[in-house]
Amino acid sequence: MKVIAQTAALQEALTLVGSIVSSRTPKPVLQCVKLVAAQNTLTLLTTDLEAGARYHLTAVQVEEDGEATIPADRLAGIVRESAGEDSLTIHTDKDVCHVRGSGSHFKIFGYDPAEFPTVADFVEPADFVVAAGELGKMIAKTLFATAKSHSHYAISGVLWNASGRKLELVATDGHRLAQTKGSLAKSAARDVTAIVPGKLMSLIQRVAGDGEDTLEIKIDENQILVRTPRAVLVSTLVQGNFPKYTDVIPHDCTRKAKLATEVAERCLRMAALLTNEESRGVRLSFRANELVLSSRAPETGEAEIKCPIELEGEPLDIAFNPAFLLDALRVCGTDDFTFEMASANKPAMVKAGGDFLYVLMPVELG
Repeated sequence: MKVIAQTAALQEALTLVGSIVSSRTPKPVLQCVKLVAAQNTLTLLTTDLEAGARYHLTAVQVEEDGEATIPADRLAGIVRESAGEDSLTIHTDKDVCHVRGSGSHFKIFGYDPAEFPTVADFVEPADFVVAAGELGKMIAKTLFATAKSHSHYAISGVLWNASGRKLELVATDGHRLAQTKGSLAKSAARDVTAIVPGKLMSLIQRVAGDGEDTLEIKIDENQILVRTPRAVLVSTLVQGNFPKYTDVIPHDCTRKAKLATEVAERCLRMAALLTNEESRGVRLSFRANELVLSSRAPETGEAEIKCPIELEGEPLDIAFNPAFLLDALRVCGTDDFTFEMASANKPAMVKAGGDFLYVLMPVELG
């Protein structure tokens, strides 16, 4: 194999596929990237046996078709430190890879390409198509609420529901729940429900960005495939039963407050300054035209912050973990939001823009 690749494009490709590479594994080949040069395209493949990526790099000149399997971190480091080069030449001789710049030559010992596991390709028709920017925003509004521990594996992923021209994403960690709804580019070929791992969600978000491209999605019984203009991402699905999230969404809220997002976020950050590990809650005292945020931590001090609001319903004192509430305000994407409550010991809701709903359990303060 011999190719001449644009350095910047190669670095971008390696950064994306490299995020899947196993850092700790008894199989050294899983720490590698497989390169396949054919038809004026260099395809980069990585997998950890649960997730995988195929990246098609066309900013190359293929002088000799072939394959190579090279330690991903070594190749990525060489390309990163060669950022001043316009292009790099990659040439393989059996299991040895040579990378040459204008004044550099690296010799890397690789592995037999035949040892590299198969990475599924996107060959069947898509179940649905969604705008990249739309999906990227939806992921941002849900991924943060997934469980970081695998004690309940089903909630370590994000639930996808696609039907007609609608897509819904839901995430929960048992203490809070985030739900967002979006539109598909066209009607889904069939109704789909799946729990997608957080790792792949992060990768999709990086690929999607704010771009205007569309992403094709195919969901089988145990895996999801995502095709972008440059790459195919694949992952096994999370198994298990996702909680009945509709039962968690409150329907008996008798109080509704309207707040400016930026102001509320700033006030929450200020009130959180005087909390600690033992006292992580911030008390929210809702009054007719004012919200008073207060916090107290032993041996630290107290804080009281006032924020203008519009309240429908009776006054209420309720407390929350400020970090959990700030997570929602950072991603809601609107100038204002509504906060709906029933009582001090029942879940409350943040609603923003008609497509974002966030349910949060209150905390007890001494």
